[in-house]
Amino acid sequence: MTAIHAPFRRWLYRHGRPNRLARILNRISALQFSSGKRAPRNWVTLEVPGRRSGKPVTFPLVVADHEGERYLVSMLGATSNWVANVRAAGGHAIIHHGKPETVLLTDVDAEARAPILRRYLAVAPGARPHMAVDPRAPLADFDRVAARYPVFHVTHDPSRQTNNPAAVRTGSRLLGAGLILLGTAVATVAMLGPLVSGVLRYRTSPTSLNQIIGGDAAALAVVAPATVAVGVLALRGHRAAPVLALAPSIFVVYTYTQLILGNEFLRWPGNIERFFPLLLAVFLLAATLAIRAWQSTPQAELPATSADADRTAGIVLLAIAAFVVAGLHLPTFVDAMRDQPTSVQYLSSPTAFWLVKFMDLGIVVPAAIAVGIGALRHRQWARKPMYTLVGAYTLIGASVTGMAIVMTARNDPDASAGVITGSALMTALLTVITGYLYRPLFRRHPARSGAPDLQTTAPADPETSTA
Repeated sequence: MTAIHAPFRRWLYRHGRPNRLARILNRISALQFSSGKRAPRNWVTLEVPGRRSGKPVTFPLVVADHEGERYLVSMLGATSNWVANVRAAGGHAIIHHGKPETVLLTDVDAEARAPILRRYLAVAPGARPHMAVDPRAPLADFDRVAARYPVFHVTHDPSRQTNNPAAVRTGSRLLGAGLILLGTAVATVAMLGPLVSGVLRYRTSPTSLNQIIGGDAAALAVVAPATVAVGVLALRGHRAAPVLALAPSIFVVYTYTQLILGNEFLRWPGNIERFFPLLLAVFLLAATLAIRAWQSTPQAELPATSADADRTAGIVLLAIAAFVVAGLHLPTFVDAMRDQPTSVQYLSSPTAFWLVKFMDLGIVVPAAIAVGIGALRHRQWARKPMYTLVGAYTLIGASVTGMAIVMTARNDPDASAGVITGSALMTALLTVITGYLYRPLFRRHPARSGAPDLQTTAPADPETSTA
């Protein structure tokens, strides 16, 4: 009987990949192992993000116990897709057997694999036809083939979960309440400003005032509703909320720095000094939420991005950086260097002019270039700032579009119909790209969907006699 089973099992994995029947059997095994019902304790389902799609991938495996430690072995060698996915995820994964356990998988050196491989074949009879060594062979024989078969040490990963679920719920509620408060505050400041009531009067030139009015319009139409919507997601405990919170929080920090410091206090009339506490409170709230959201988003928790997504993000960020430098700031900077500048914006509001130059060229552009290069190189560290910058640039695009429309409507000397068209098209493009990049954040967890991602990688090997 065993002689019949061995060729059949090898046939299931011809060319080192599971055929259609093997994939069906693996799916059944993954569901059974994950539930823990009528399955030995060492039969588990491993879950890890697909290295290209970012979708969670599940597959059945057998845990080999050796000297009180747990190990996972790839019976098909280093070419197994699950091995590549684990390494791309930095070893972070989840093991299911009745209940999920977050684990960290660490590569075992080839020199230390022999006794683990022998134990593995003892507990995983289904793997024997695929490994080039007899289960009863001496350790020297296992040493000779050890380099072919990756072995991972399984340890608990406390960084992926907390022992206090109440703290998680409290943190989500605090973040959600803070975001809703921030959105409300942004809308309140916009309504107090020159767009609606005119109670808040900025000390700035008519040209800069037109830009503030356009920014307030975008704040009421886009920024405040988006911030409140993310806050609602956080209150509901959505896992994407902390990542989504980064963009509006950073956007408010960016814009309110200019609203507070960009005034010509001794040159133009106004009363912004009376509203300084309010503007400062909104700035501090946004900065606090940005820090909170950043800390609440462990790098390992982010979905693995595909090569196409990274390439798209990298190109977009570098293109935006180039446009900001060459298209927006270089012409006006050259003009400001002249003995007699002609730019209305510079002559009327030099403080705001140089503040924006400093923030964009000294902070925003370098960050976009660094993260863009990191995304093009598929670096894991670039994922979180990539979400932040792309989302914030989308909000900035909406704000710039509002400014261009208002400036044209009010016959501003710096207005241009081409700027309206260009900024509107850029904002629409950024919105589509942001939706594309944010989409993996909304994919359902496999524990809820119950199905592995067969399009990203084939399910794992049926490494038990039941497969």
